[in-house]
Amino acid sequence: MDRVRVGVIGVGKMAEIRHLPILAGLPQVELVAFCDTSAENLAARGDDYGVAARYADHHEMFEAESLDAVCIFIPPFAHTDAEIIAAQRGIHLFVEKPPTLSMDQARAINAAIAEGGVISQVGFNSRYRPSAEVARERLAGRLVVQALVHRLHGSGALAWWWKLERFSGGPFVENTIHYVDLLRWLAGEFAGVSAQVIDRPDPTEELDIPLSICATYALQSGGVANVTTCAALDRRGHSQFLVVAEGSLYDLSDSHLTVNGEPVADDGERRNCYEAEFAAFFDAIISGDRALARSPYDDGARSLAAVLAAVHSARNAGAWVDLRDPAWSVG
Repeated sequence: MDRVRVGVIGVGKMAEIRHLPILAGLPQVELVAFCDTSAENLAARGDDYGVAARYADHHEMFEAESLDAVCIFIPPFAHTDAEIIAAQRGIHLFVEKPPTLSMDQARAINAAIAEGGVISQVGFNSRYRPSAEVARERLAGRLVVQALVHRLHGSGALAWWWKLERFSGGPFVENTIHYVDLLRWLAGEFAGVSAQVIDRPDPTEELDIPLSICATYALQSGGVANVTTCAALDRRGHSQFLVVAEGSLYDLSDSHLTVNGEPVADDGERRNCYEAEFAAFFDAIISGDRALARSPYDDGARSLAAVLAAVHSARNAGAWVDLRDPAWSVG
């Protein structure tokens, strides 16, 4: 196989501005079918990329098309059975984060992927940042004593569903999962989490996500991490990603890595991390080398468990959640 025949489910705003331009530019990819519940999105994206096969229902797409892979770019609440059908048909699977809002559904999807033997990837593109790659190499074998991570931003968003917790999971699930996943990749698995929430005093039918969630993770290696998401700002936000290991301070806050204040790696040195993650996924399919896909579904689902558990703790007065409990396992 020289090129991968790809179907795309979800061709809305993020696909328009981020995903499809990259997919269309990859030599490994042949875009053959689009699926979206919006006729407007289908018409616009289909015309943009010369894709004539357009479907409002993914069941119809799977029945009609011969696909090697499917990319799913839909909101968290919209996941139903597309992943399971793809896996059962032997179609390789790329799913944007968060892969779902339910651990039960994540376990069912993961079981189908394992049974189908397909290659999968969850869209945690930070694992392909050059700065993160260098940080992982340098942190290997070192005890992470403390991590401090925060994402501070406003409640404006590209889509209506982002502002409603039942549809997005809230910012900690929809956005901060990127940082939680990167922390897992650098520092190892979490033992458990306790979190607190500050709800907005005046929720509406258009905006009800919490103002802030602050989580404390215990690392299985013995360290601790504080991860905070705030959606209370009116203007442009701020983020920070700090790790302390064996007397050194690793700072991945921006598009570079510094260690004890000294520049070590810069993300501008190599291609866009979105492009790198997609290229790795399709290279894995063509070569059969699964290791190229750094965030397979079972691994991505563990990051999902970590953020869902934090929200669960926050909604239960900070109760400790043991992430080694089967209720939070991938299966």
